[in-house]
Amino acid sequence: MVSDRQRIDVTRQDRVTVVFFRDDLDLTDEAEAYLALSGARRDTGTTGTLLDLAGLTFADSTTLNVILRSYNEHRAEPRPFVLSGPYHPAIARLFEITGAGEALEMTGSRHEGLLRVHELHGLLGRDQTSASDPQ
Repeated sequence: MVSDRQRIDVTRQDRVTVVFFRDDLDLTDEAEAYLALSGARRDTGTTGTLLDLAGLTFADSTTLNVILRSYNEHRAEPRPFVLSGPYHPAIARLFEITGAGEALEMTGSRHEGLLRVHELHGLLGRDQTSASDPQ
């Protein structure tokens, strides 16, 4: 079934790339979701990526795989990657039963997520500076 509505949006807010997933995502949306998150990772004009899941009502293992792969790619750079809710019960349950919620940076709202991206960006900057300073 093809929807008239776009289910993935990418914007900028407070120097953060915000990727917004809405409605339901599954195997048919995998490539678009991955491209949106990869583009966000490469956006050097921002401090990090916020994946806003407040509008997402269904996701399967394919979507979870895209999120986890993107999280790992962001970490390898290093670049902050944070998820925000509030989370639909089905989404919260997906993170709970898979244990993915324990590995990911998750916040309860977009505002908290934006703050966390900036906080992590600051920590990464200090880590890189201190690693290059001999003591």
